[in-house]
Amino acid sequence: MSEPTRIDMAAPNGDAIRTAVDNGGRLELHDSTRPDVAPIVLDDFLMAVMRGEVQ
Repeated sequence: MSEPTRIDMAAPNGDAIRTAVDNGGRLELHDSTRPDVAPIVLDDFLMAVMRGEVQ
């Protein structure tokens, strides 16, 4: 399984998010302004929801 695309929610990169969604990748969301908060990894199911495959 490939590494998730890391997205900083303090400055989200829309192109990187769209690329990960379009290519079936996963996202790891973190907030550089809150290093005390653990990152959230969107797994295959949540990515399928984002792509509209699950309703």
